[in-house]
Amino acid sequence: MTDKTKNFLGPADALGHRRTKVVFVQLGSPKSPKVKDVRTFLKEFLGDPRVVDINPLVWKIILNLFVIPFRPARSAKLYSRIWNGSSFPLIDNTISFTDKVRDKLQTDKVEVNHAFLLSTPTVADVWNDWERDVEKDASEAATELLIVPMFPQYSESTIASGMDGFFGVLKTKVQIPPFKFLTNFHRSAAFIDNSVIQIDKFLKGFKDSGDISDKLIISFHGIPKRRVIYKNDIYYKHCFETYFLIKERVTEIAPENILITFQSRFGSEEWLTPYTEDVMEEQIKNGDKNIAVYCPSFVADCLETTDEIATELAEEAHELGGKVQFIECLNDDDKWCEDFSKFIENQCEASAEVKSNDFYYMKKEDYKSMEVPTMKSEPLSDNAKSSLKIVFLTLFLDLVGFSIIFPLFPALAKHYIKVDGDNYFLNLIFSGIETLTATGGAGKLSSIVLFGGALGALYSFLQFIAAPVWGRISDRIGRKPVLLVSVFGLALSYVMWFFSGSFTTLILARFIGGIMGGNISTATAVVADVTSKNNRSKGMATIGIAFALGFIIGPAMGGIMSLVDLTSIYPSLAQYGVNPFSMSAAIAFVLSAFNLYFLAKNFKESLPEEKRGKVHTSERTFNPLQLFKPLPYEGVNITNFGHFLFLMAFSGMEFTLTFLAVERLAYSPMDNAYMFIFIGFVIALVQGGFVRRKAGELGERKVALMGLICLVPGLIAIGFAETSLLLYVGLFFLATGSSMAIPCLTSLVSLYTPANQQGHSIGIFRSLGALARVIGPIIASIIYWKYGSSSPYFIGSAFLILPIILVSLLKKPNENI
Repeated sequence: MTDKTKNFLGPADALGHRRTKVVFVQLGSPKSPKVKDVRTFLKEFLGDPRVVDINPLVWKIILNLFVIPFRPARSAKLYSRIWNGSSFPLIDNTISFTDKVRDKLQTDKVEVNHAFLLSTPTVADVWNDWERDVEKDASEAATELLIVPMFPQYSESTIASGMDGFFGVLKTKVQIPPFKFLTNFHRSAAFIDNSVIQIDKFLKGFKDSGDISDKLIISFHGIPKRRVIYKNDIYYKHCFETYFLIKERVTEIAPENILITFQSRFGSEEWLTPYTEDVMEEQIKNGDKNIAVYCPSFVADCLETTDEIATELAEEAHELGGKVQFIECLNDDDKWCEDFSKFIENQCEASAEVKSNDFYYMKKEDYKSMEVPTMKSEPLSDNAKSSLKIVFLTLFLDLVGFSIIFPLFPALAKHYIKVDGDNYFLNLIFSGIETLTATGGAGKLSSIVLFGGALGALYSFLQFIAAPVWGRISDRIGRKPVLLVSVFGLALSYVMWFFSGSFTTLILARFIGGIMGGNISTATAVVADVTSKNNRSKGMATIGIAFALGFIIGPAMGGIMSLVDLTSIYPSLAQYGVNPFSMSAAIAFVLSAFNLYFLAKNFKESLPEEKRGKVHTSERTFNPLQLFKPLPYEGVNITNFGHFLFLMAFSGMEFTLTFLAVERLAYSPMDNAYMFIFIGFVIALVQGGFVRRKAGELGERKVALMGLICLVPGLIAIGFAETSLLLYVGLFFLATGSSMAIPCLTSLVSLYTPANQQGHSIGIFRSLGALARVIGPIIASIIYWKYGSSSPYFIGSAFLILPIILVSLLKKPNENI
């Protein structure tokens, strides 16, 4: 029998309890204040789904593209202010605390260690040490583990995160002893009594130095309100209990002068209130100049206390004419370490009765003063989230297929002029516009911009016709059948594009695609079905993000697939109509086919039968012109026409942009793809990070107006662009403006419209948008062709004054609609 076999610690041994290994677990700190070390730390910390609990895929995109590239440099400056040259306060205090607790233990049945989630030693390191103890001498090794996360109050983002880390270690282990977690100790006498002693000691010191504290703020680390309200995180209750127990025992200041607040917000969603900085400012303005602050979410000082409170908050108070009196955390205070060592001994060895005596308890009436957290902005329901995920994927896949052709327009035009120059429809495009402009004589190769405008206008004209039809039909029969039919039609159009050896087949493919592309109004109506007035903008922003990501992936695929010419690899395929752009069509078809399957399997009807509109014969959906009479809902008509005028200017830019880039900067299809990728990234950032979170708070009208104003410098910059730098500056303003205007104008139409008319109203909104995309590209192409590439952008920037005026006239939507 080997030594390892002799030392094997089996179930029978584990039952014969000998010693408990207690592990104090803290978060940790970066290795140093260097940007690279802070980046590594933040990437692991913010990448924890317990810490940031939004959609993992969306958060990974935001984290890696928009947080990690920028935030570490700013955070590194903050960490450098608390760096002692070799370590951070949290690390030093945790080590010292553990050593002192170990020294004060009165039993040999308990041993203590410290570990960090994001620093060394980690939990895995401590476990490895225990395994080595077992191998060396199992009779002396600990037989039980007690994990103590050093966060007094429970929260999913701290305690549960630590538990995930622990169980992650367990996955790799074979020999696992009995273990327990101490998930909170905020009501322990050791913590409360020593917090009170610490507070009284500092308050007395301030008083003795002539600075009597006017107020005492008990400041807790914040978490998003929705965690407490909708996920039932008990953190807020634990914070109140901590505050109440401290407030009842502090002697150096009157209880009525002790306030509870929350600090350290991240992002723009609603966090627990009141906010520490707001309360501090209010108290100073009311004449209470000396504000003492204690942070009982932490037992060891760290960035959130030493810098955020003792430095940043103190500077804010000084500017207001006040003073922050910082009270240090318990850190490695001797009495705290002694009392906590006794507390830990009892948790490991004492009877249940003795253990219970280590805690303070509260009565039911003690909670009467605890405010109930409420949300200003209503979050999305589970049903809404589920439906929005499906709508998001549907629109995303549709828009990838739709936008995959964008970077190909100049190359497509040259190809069909070359191989099918006598085509009736191709000649009709050029001769018709030449007649209209009375110009004539322009060579086809020098006027290919007309091709982009005409092809884009055809697609949009058909959307203009189809959108209210699909919207109205979906109001009658439900959303799912309409979505399935339209996605099937889109897949069919991509099959035809794949075999479009002639321009006629391409036109027919775009014809079918345009009609089926009107399903966006139905998808938008789904959002209206599953959201309320208060969170409508969040749902509409989801559509905007799908657009943004679709416009990132679609053009990128188009650019990449343009490098794969099937007719060069398999020349014989040309006789079947396969062309140099067929690979792009094939990718679009595969995505649509998957979309059709996914919708059929997963989408649940969002419009109940009782809410389906009853349309009179005088309002027949199949006569689209009847749908454009003014609607009897205040605000809808102004919003519709404001959106119409805005899109006329915007779509003119959209369909002439690739031609401008080719003419001025000699861009290839791949270069054109990069432009759309950039636009998509900016749209995703603005809609996901600003519009989704702030539109409901600031008001959709205000955000839409801000967006329209942003478009003006964007169009002007592109008009002057002779370099890629100025071109991309213009694209940034255009992407930012459109990402604010489009979802907010969509939300406004929905907010002004009764529930049973959402499909009708939004269908008209989308149709007018499609009509603008018919008129805008044609006018812009003609102006571009006749007056030069700058003209459509300068004229468009002036034209935007009209929608800006219209949107500024809108009133706040009626909450009772």
